[in-house]
Amino acid sequence: MSLSQLLKDHQQKQSDARRVNDRLLQDALTSTHTLTDTLTDHVNDGVSLLFAKQKELEGEAKALAEQTSVYQKQTKKWLVLVDDFNDALKELGDVKHWAQVMEQDMKAVMTTLEFVHDGQAR
Repeated sequence: MSLSQLLKDHQQKQSDARRVNDRLLQDALTSTHTLTDTLTDHVNDGVSLLFAKQKELEGEAKALAEQTSVYQKQTKKWLVLVDDFNDALKELGDVKHWAQVMEQDMKAVMTTLEFVHDGQAR
């Protein structure tokens, strides 16, 4: 074998080895990109799910705040009604007491008038 043939064979083997290495490198890069894309998609799915859950929770929190506000207003109205009812009951108690005092006073006046009338009739 001649030197030129050895050089040619060597260059051919190097060229073949380069092609194999390039193909392996491309396969590795493709696999790496595929893995990266798959991992990114998986993480993005999780993040998307978290954002959806967060949005749902924010909506529920807003609805809860609105309901709480409605209940708070209703409770204030009920407290006003209870206070008004309590005042009315106190007034009724005062009227009852006043009526009892008036009844006793009228009985005293009537007894006095009967006494005076009986005294004049004799």
